[in-house]
Amino acid sequence: MKCLLKKLGIYIILLVLIVFICSLLNLIGVNSTITNLILFLFNIVLFIVYGFKNGIKSKEKGYLSGLKIGLIMIIILFIVNLIVARKIFSLPLFVYYLTLLLSSTFGGMVGISKKKEEN
Repeated sequence: MKCLLKKLGIYIILLVLIVFICSLLNLIGVNSTITNLILFLFNIVLFIVYGFKNGIKSKEKGYLSGLKIGLIMIIILFIVNLIVARKIFSLPLFVYYLTLLLSSTFGGMVGISKKKEEN
C-alpha cells in the first residue's frame, strides 16, 4: 500500500508540473491544441510506464495489474476534473479516460511478459 501511495504521489507531482509547463506555454502564445496534445501524450506515457512497472512486480495477470493502477489514476484525474473544471461527464472525456485505461492495461501486459522473459 505504501508503494502504491508513493507512485500516486509521484504521478500527481508530475501531472501538476506538466500542467504548469503547459500553462506557461499558453501564456507565451502557444496554441492550446498543442498544449492539450502534450498533456494527452504525457498522460499516455505515464499510464504505460506505471502499468509496466506494476506488471513487472505483479504476481497476477499483467492486464489486471495495469487495469488496477489505471483505474486508481483515472479516479484521481476524475476528482481533479470535478474540482477544477466542474465538468460532470461527456463523451470526449469518456474516450480520453478509456484511452488512458487501455494504455495502462497495455503497459501491464508488456510488463508481465517482460518479467516472464527474464525468468
